[in-house]
Amino acid sequence: MKSDTLIRHLMQRSAKFFFLLFIFILGSYWPALAINNEQTIVNAIQKNYQSVRTFQAEFEQKSFVNMINRTETVQGNVQIKKPGKMKWVYNDPDPQILVSNQKTLWLYSLEDKQVTKMPIESIYSSNTPALFLAGQGILTNIFNVTEVITGKNIYTVTLSPKEAKSDLNRLILRTNKNNYQITGVTVYDELGNKTQIKFRNIRINEQIAESNFDFRVPAGVETQDFTPNP
Repeated sequence: MKSDTLIRHLMQRSAKFFFLLFIFILGSYWPALAINNEQTIVNAIQKNYQSVRTFQAEFEQKSFVNMINRTETVQGNVQIKKPGKMKWVYNDPDPQILVSNQKTLWLYSLEDKQVTKMPIESIYSSNTPALFLAGQGILTNIFNVTEVITGKNIYTVTLSPKEAKSDLNRLILRTNKNNYQITGVTVYDELGNKTQIKFRNIRINEQIAESNFDFRVPAGVETQDFTPNP
């Protein structure tokens, strides 16, 4: 496999992962824990997200592929609407659009002129934090909170999976210290790959039209349909 094709494949995988990760984070909750400073911060982060109905932002994603020692950077924008509706638009050098209407997931690769359509539950697995649909997950059932670092303006929370066979090595959340808003996520996998995403121009609880999550396949584009037959 050529390196560019490999990069594209891994970036598509990262796009799906972050897509489902935010479905999970925005809809899940953290149960009450014994109170200490770290757990108080963690609970405050989740409490903030329980009040989030919509999330919009610009983002920058950096994907490091260990196999070829290369980092690919891409920018775009994201719209999230509870429950389980999302739209990620990735710009050059590998433009993609990833959309969910809560039941169906579309991944459109503009360069390949190809759309992949699948039921969203088909890409859940026991080895991913996106195991549960929005509102049905308990994050601390999947992750251990291993570290909380207090910086000048941010909190950095490091999570490690409880599942020994997980492909995920660790997950790092970065949040605004003043309002606990998540501003960045970093994922490390067991193969030494790293995907980092940073958000900017974040807008919370603004109206988002339902039509934004109704994907229509462009004319002349090949579709790979993995949804069940009616």
